[in-house]
Amino acid sequence: MRSEMFTRILKSYDDSDGKAYLPVKTNIMITKVTVRPNPFYTVLTMDVTCDQNRSIIVRMFNEEDRIVKMFSWYLVKGTNVTAINDLGNLTSGAFLIDIIDIEGSVLFSTNLSKG
Repeated sequence: MRSEMFTRILKSYDDSDGKAYLPVKTNIMITKVTVRPNPFYTVLTMDVTCDQNRSIIVRMFNEEDRIVKMFSWYLVKGTNVTAINDLGNLTSGAFLIDIIDIEGSVLFSTNLSKG
């Protein structure tokens, strides 16, 4: 169920500027994630800072728990930036975006909305 999916947010918080952040944690390889804007319309920008080179998968779910976007991303040590395009065809509403490692562990997760 959607409510279960949205309750699995892992240590993320929403700053007053509408951007989602991940607090720095020393036991994971990703140290900071910024997803903006929130709400989004046609494009999202993700900034991911990590302490080592690593492959990840980014997934975006709609309210019906369906994956509407998914892609693999090879992160290099430092800050990595990507744009998620072609979101204009999605219906308005709530979405969840998460980052998983190749073992399937969720490294970051946050709620987003489409205006």
